[in-house]
Amino acid sequence: PRESPNTPGFDVDTVYNPAAEVGGDFFHIKPTGDGGLLVVLGDVAGHGLQAAMNVSMLMGALRRAPQTNPSKILAALNEVLVGNSSFTTCQVAYFQPDGGVTVATAGHPPPYLNSQEIELPGGLPLGVTPHVAYEETHLYLHPGDRLLMISDGVPEARKSDGELFGFDRVRNLSGQSAFFIADAAKAFGQED
Repeated sequence: PRESPNTPGFDVDTVYNPAAEVGGDFFHIKPTGDGGLLVVLGDVAGHGLQAAMNVSMLMGALRRAPQTNPSKILAALNEVLVGNSSFTTCQVAYFQPDGGVTVATAGHPPPYLNSQEIELPGGLPLGVTPHVAYEETHLYLHPGDRLLMISDGVPEARKSDGELFGFDRVRNLSGQSAFFIADAAKAFGQED
């Protein structure tokens, strides 16, 4: 989205900085009719036009889906991409108005809750094989808690000598704003 969406009850901070003119990373933020919030974050393998076309297909499927169940959303997106020449990592989080959060992942980097990495069950990336069942993890957020969701462009930022930004730096910066984290990765040597 060009502008941060209106998310009543939730404070959402986003940054999208593609490394090339057309990127394969995407996010979708949608308030739900029950006062909740659906967040989908993903990364299509590769760069350029093919990755952007896959993002378009996924965004179209997300906009048509009335679903808020993370595992069912991932299963539906997987069916959209099966038979494509690439794969997509993806993470879906449904934030309930009472603080409950349900998260499912399809091979995407883990989120951080208050600077602590959340261990999620592994899941095959989207598009690899049909009929995949994705596991869900349930969390609870208290007022003021912060959940950071990222693409691999942050931990995989690389200096010219090959040193990676890495997950330790992500964890150490995870309490900062999205802009601060994105700028730190870009200054380090972001390529994605």
